Amino acid sequence: MPSEDEELRQWREGIDHADQEIIRAIMRRTDLVRKIGEVKRRVGAAVYRPDREKEVYDNLRRLVESEFGAAPPMPLAILRHIYREIMSGSIAVEGGPVVSYLGPPASFSHEATLFRFGSAVRALAVDTIPDVFRAVEALSSANFGVVPVDNTTEGAVGVTLEMFLRSELKVYAEHYIRVTLNLLHHEEMDLSAVRRIYTLRIAREQCREWLQQNLNLSQIELVETSSTAAAARLAAERKDGAAIASQLAAETYGLKVLRAGIQEKSYNITRFFVVGAEQCPPTGDDKTSMVCSVRDKPGSLYRMLTPFERSGINLTRIESRASRRAFGDYNFFIDFEGHQQSEAVRAVLAEVEEHTSFLKILGSYPRMDLP
Repeated sequence: MPSEDEELRQWREGIDHADQEIIRAIMRRTDLVRKIGEVKRRVGAAVYRPDREKEVYDNLRRLVESEFGAAPPMPLAILRHIYREIMSGSIAVEGGPVVSYLGPPASFSHEATLFRFGSAVRALAVDTIPDVFRAVEALSSANFGVVPVDNTTEGAVGVTLEMFLRSELKVYAEHYIRVTLNLLHHEEMDLSAVRRIYTLRIAREQCREWLQQNLNLSQIELVETSSTAAAARLAAERKDGAAIASQLAAETYGLKVLRAGIQEKSYNITRFFVVGAEQCPPTGDDKTSMVCSVRDKPGSLYRMLTPFERSGINLTRIESRASRRAFGDYNFFIDFEGHQQSEAVRAVLAEVEEHTSFLKILGSYPRMDLP
């Protein structure tokens, strides 16, 4: 019977052999990616394709389920993260893209960018959401942009919706992230010693109950910042206070997590749109976003929505916002299941347009599951 050391050596040799196979497979995959990149450059095709990305993830899921059943040795979610980085490296090998996002680094928009494109992405931090759109519209600055569109606790991001009215950019993909807020400091310390907190107003409101229960707020100065990432950056630079920000912000700015998950609602999810100049092809599991206005007549909204119901097309969101054209005039931002290139959706949209005074398709994109 082999000794414990000999048994461990055998298993480790097996791991070394598996690692060799993994490296060889990744390099073979990279060679194929290079060939695909050459074809894309020759025909002028997009480097990043969310429909192909979805296909890879679906293939991965099917392979795992067929080989290992419902309880594989490694959870599918972890394999997805590994493949995200493999695909991120593949995209970098192909030569792009540059992705603009609402900065500074370690913002939740930055986190969404990294989750979507992987750590090899060439990310460009800009100061405002309109700047994200402008960077992509210029094309010389960025190929795609990542912008927040709505949140489970705060609702729609108005400036993003307004930019879709002005810009010709399309929604290319969607991405969801769970927002987890933490109390950060440059060193480990007792909560009773905290005298200043840098925080975004919305983040402070989402953590109000925890702050009231765990800190003496009468002795603490609350310093408002432009973002959670800016709060973390100030706490790291000035070393005179704590910050409410993300785990990514703690890692980026070298801060310690004094308390994790201090937000009141655990179900705090923000949806982001990837915007670009192109339209993503259908995958068979898509969503479409549009904005429209209806005529000022009785029943006009009902008549506009009726074709969706009659065709069995599910609306996943409807948001009304003042159009700023006239008092009482509203734009309706609508998301629904299906791709605008499908015959069923085209027929519905043709009928919907008859009952609108304005209609604009913002884009069709692969549907993403909630985290």
